[in-house]
Amino acid sequence: MPRLIDQSGRAFTFSSLAGTPLIVTFVAAHCTDACPLVNAQFAQAARAFAAERRHVRLLTITLDPEHDPPAVMSALARTFKADPRSWIVAGGSVRDIHRVMRAFGVVARRGRKGYADVHTTFIYLIDAKGALRETMLASTDLSAQVVAEVRAQWPALT
Repeated sequence: MPRLIDQSGRAFTFSSLAGTPLIVTFVAAHCTDACPLVNAQFAQAARAFAAERRHVRLLTITLDPEHDPPAVMSALARTFKADPRSWIVAGGSVRDIHRVMRAFGVVARRGRKGYADVHTTFIYLIDAKGALRETMLASTDLSAQVVAEVRAQWPALT
């Protein structure tokens, strides 16, 4: 089972996150295209969930572990004020990250500067039992879409 490292330096696995709905995305810290947008939208969704006291967890995983070790992902988490109790920003070993990417069908290629900045950009909603409930394409209205989908999937979740 792949181990990831959160922004506080703690190791975790997907199974350790069971019991709470999980919204997962993959970003590259050096990406200048969709990733900053996804991060900003996740930050908005995290604030909305906190305001509603909705018990849901966000998980952002690097898709470029060769350039985004846990320390880089920790810095990214600080940039977006990601509270590790509700929004985990994770790195890990190259092997473990690639295993997780394969499990989600995430595709990333190296761009001109050598970073994995040519990639798929999806968001995955996973229920409390670990089952994939929805796959969404990132958009400029991502935070509103994610919040609306969580409300629809889990209306009583608080």
